Amino acid sequence: METEKIRVMWFVPPLLALVANQDPQAIAVHAARNRSSDEQFDALVAGQVDAVVTSMDNVIGWNHRVGPRDFRVVAQIERTTPLTVIARPPLRNLHDLRGANLLVDAPDNGFVIALRAMLRDACVASDAVRLTPAGGVKERFDALVAGHGDATLLGPPFDSMAQAAGLACIASVQDTYAEFPGQGVVVRQGGAANASVAAWLRALERARQRVRESAEVATQAVLAAGFPDAVAAAMIARNPDSLRPSAEGVALLIAHRRSLGLAGADNDYSSIVDDLMIGQYMGGQQ
Repeated sequence: METEKIRVMWFVPPLLALVANQDPQAIAVHAARNRSSDEQFDALVAGQVDAVVTSMDNVIGWNHRVGPRDFRVVAQIERTTPLTVIARPPLRNLHDLRGANLLVDAPDNGFVIALRAMLRDACVASDAVRLTPAGGVKERFDALVAGHGDATLLGPPFDSMAQAAGLACIASVQDTYAEFPGQGVVVRQGGAANASVAAWLRALERARQRVRESAEVATQAVLAAGFPDAVAAAMIARNPDSLRPSAEGVALLIAHRRSLGLAGADNDYSSIVDDLMIGQYMGGQQ
């Protein structure tokens, strides 16, 4: 019986964590919802948490900030993170975003990098839009609905909630970049809580296998957390084939930074993912 505990921060509880929580052998998880990726960074640096669930691009950005620069991804817990560009009327497409105020978590790391790449591909210059930090997905949803910005990136369930409120879906990250990866579990290398992270990853791997074997088990875990059926189905569809971060997905993140001239363009898989740590934790099962 694993008796360790782990302290985690996330924007929205991920499916595998919800399923793992039903396992009597699972490690005790002390979870907190964070309001921004900066909050996650600060908590990891201060040792207030052992791991965060976040955009894998954050590792690239965080390792170029003043600080410890020892952040690594140790698992990818969803096949992809669905991201939709939601805009207020009358904006209808990416070209309409010229001159717009875009609500973001952070301007230089995270999911915003994919949005900036999409704008570049649509020939919208970086200086043609304004990036306004507004926090995590819930905070950005609230700000957009309240009229504090023109558009933002949202994921489930906030994307559908925004459309129900009369806002428009004008583009999808997945439609543009099919290899876009899901969120990762991020830790600091050599942390004192490595044993706890290992126990949690083993619990997440057992959960991943249970989701693959029984959609009903996964659905009940999501419903018990207060999410509707539609969210459960969407989460189950994103269950990864492995907890090992996708090489294609990581390469896409690096390519986006290279195309935008951002720090981290010279990164490779090993500077983002701690593959040795994954092998040790998962015992070759990933």
